[in-house]
Amino acid sequence: MIARRLRGFLAPVSRQLPKIRAAARVAAQPNGLTLLLRSRYGQASQTDPDVYPFAGFVAEKFGCTTILFLGQPTERELVHLLPNFQIEAIARTDELENCRSLFPCVGWHPADIHGGFSLTEDLLRRSLVICPRGVDEAIDPRPLLASIKSCLQHAPACLLSAKQREVAEVEVLLRENGIDPLFVGLTASDSVSFEKSTVLAVLQNDRLPRPFETIAPPEFRVVAFMAAYNEEDIIVESIRKWTDQGVRVHIIENWSTDATYDLIAEAARHLPVTFERFPRDGPSESFDWAPMLQRIEDLTREFEADWFVRRGADEILSSPWPWVTYREALYLVDRAGFNCVDHTILEFHPVDNGFRPGTDHEAYFRHFDFKGRSHHWQRKAWKNCGAPASSIKTAGHDVSFEGRRIYPFKFLLKHYSFRSQAHGEKKVFRERKPRWNSSERARGWHIHYDSLHEGHQFLHSTSEKELFDRERFDQIYLVERLSGIGTDRHCQPRHDKGSA
Repeated sequence: MIARRLRGFLAPVSRQLPKIRAAARVAAQPNGLTLLLRSRYGQASQTDPDVYPFAGFVAEKFGCTTILFLGQPTERELVHLLPNFQIEAIARTDELENCRSLFPCVGWHPADIHGGFSLTEDLLRRSLVICPRGVDEAIDPRPLLASIKSCLQHAPACLLSAKQREVAEVEVLLRENGIDPLFVGLTASDSVSFEKSTVLAVLQNDRLPRPFETIAPPEFRVVAFMAAYNEEDIIVESIRKWTDQGVRVHIIENWSTDATYDLIAEAARHLPVTFERFPRDGPSESFDWAPMLQRIEDLTREFEADWFVRRGADEILSSPWPWVTYREALYLVDRAGFNCVDHTILEFHPVDNGFRPGTDHEAYFRHFDFKGRSHHWQRKAWKNCGAPASSIKTAGHDVSFEGRRIYPFKFLLKHYSFRSQAHGEKKVFRERKPRWNSSERARGWHIHYDSLHEGHQFLHSTSEKELFDRERFDQIYLVERLSGIGTDRHCQPRHDKGSA
């Protein structure tokens, strides 16, 4: 209890330390203090506030050391990126002297009269390219897009933004110029209204695998480990969400007091499912999560698989591309040279008591928000590299192993904690809270129901939550879903350009 209170006292202070350290690194740059002051006391609203944190997020995952701007960055953009990256930029020859005077901390490169430029392969290989609003400013965007295409022969990725064009228009423009975007959607245009009116395209290196070309071969094996306790209303559908995608499922059943175990045993008769009860000797008085995570670690040495996934029975994991199965997306990640996948959580809420056990809960529950969790990592899929992989220290939220490379774009985790008022009351107050392991609680685990007390309303108004439509969601929440950046603003109603 004392340790928990101390953590609560120190948390606000510790949250500011990264910002203080980042500001100190910027101030140490040539003209850095002036840059900090101009960024803080310039315009009240920041343009495209999520793009540059997103650029840093993606660049770090690709192992980039440099951010390359095709155009002139602003003070705030530089302050976001300078602490962690070298900044290079392209400017017209007649603007170079002024640019170097304003931003001496940036490495400047000249562009010719047609906007063309020459950069070394070494620089491009270590750079994430950003083209902010360049297609808006160009009378003829074709030379610019040709330069971007040339960059992507070596650079891992490029972020291209546009404010004067629609999503479909940007997609067509890119494809007409020989660039197949990995993602296209919307992002916030300013830091006051957060109106979604800036189009953002994520472009990748030409040699990286493309989603529409990816078909996992039959010998590519994925095993999902699923923990289950009293999930009789959704367990069969939850299993099928995996097996329909060609994924083998192994269930660790925690001695349920309802029909969960019998339903699993029945499903195993005709689906690629194996199962066991844990603990092996019989039910325990408490829910002991650390030993269960240890059991999963042990099982990874027993199963033959290319990738492993750990998920709960009330979770559905999906790829960033709705037409690509989770298994095929893992194959793409593998071919791209990465071996771990993170996820962005959506929490789906009941708005009535009408759900019928055994039916498709993913189809029934449509109202969601971005889930605030005590742990923002959800790295639940990893490649079988033949080395130990452990998630115990982080209570299963993060998996660590030697040589880990996390895919730059998060997958989606859809969470269905509660299915009705009665289900929520039973799950939280009778099945979960009384069974928490006290020693694990002392470590800061199992705290996600601490704010829920008898009388809690598990049903939500339809006006409080957003209705999930995959096509619209993927477009409107591009940065949020791929990185988690901006999810703290949740799903407030906004005027969204191109959202129909």
